[in-house]
Amino acid sequence: MKTKLILPMILSNMLSGVASAVMIYVSGGNPIWIGAMLATLPLPFLLMVMTNVFGVTRTSKSLPINHLLSFAGLGILLYTVSAAGGPESTGDFVAMAMAALGVVSLLWYVRVFSPYDREKSAVIIKGEALPELSFHHLDGSKGTSASFEGSQTLIVFFRANWCPFCMNQLKEVLAQADRIAKAGVKVKFISNQGMERNNELAKKLNLPSHFEILQDEDLAAAKTLGIEDIGGAPVGMPGYPADTVMATVIALDEAGKVIFGDETDNYRVRPHPDTFLHVFED
Repeated sequence: MKTKLILPMILSNMLSGVASAVMIYVSGGNPIWIGAMLATLPLPFLLMVMTNVFGVTRTSKSLPINHLLSFAGLGILLYTVSAAGGPESTGDFVAMAMAALGVVSLLWYVRVFSPYDREKSAVIIKGEALPELSFHHLDGSKGTSASFEGSQTLIVFFRANWCPFCMNQLKEVLAQADRIAKAGVKVKFISNQGMERNNELAKKLNLPSHFEILQDEDLAAAKTLGIEDIGGAPVGMPGYPADTVMATVIALDEAGKVIFGDETDNYRVRPHPDTFLHVFED
């Protein structure tokens, strides 16, 4: 259900925020509309501006600043309405509905949509080898994780091109390409989004030779590790599979044994490269 609601919620909050901004201008700065704008814009601003314009890779779980803005907006609106003796026009009721939508949407996004509620993988265990994973190279050839042995390997499972936090995470790791090469590490970005999408991404990122994107056909590798997210893709993403993966980072030594694993329980909470690249350098 939550995958069906996320895009409509983002769109409705964005439209409500824009409409409120217009009404602020039309009304000459009516605090009711200022409150409605503050209550509705934090969610779309985070997902559409902070991630795409400023490249935000991770957030806190609770998003306190977003909550502060949203509740402050609702408070401004309710105080203004109360001081006037109650709502006086249809516009007042519309503004109140918009503000309520903004607050409820943010609470739902943080508490319901963002968490995976995942169980820890039974096979991603520090000091032990992973079970053999199967995948496809972007040239269409099949491969397995047995080919990783002989060099240290960083594996990043990402959801798809539609996930801004995933894209920013990949770019953040890519920015450490020289450091990663110096440590003799090979990087595997893995997704089930399809060969065409993965090829598009590989060209866009212009990956160096020690980086590679792999196609996880039918989530075979993710299911082996127990990190699949069935039905986890937002509804309304044409050309992408409905099933995806829970964001996961795994570091392997030359023997293919796990030396680091991050199984975040919140898709917005991603490990900084410094928290795992050091394991290749120690």
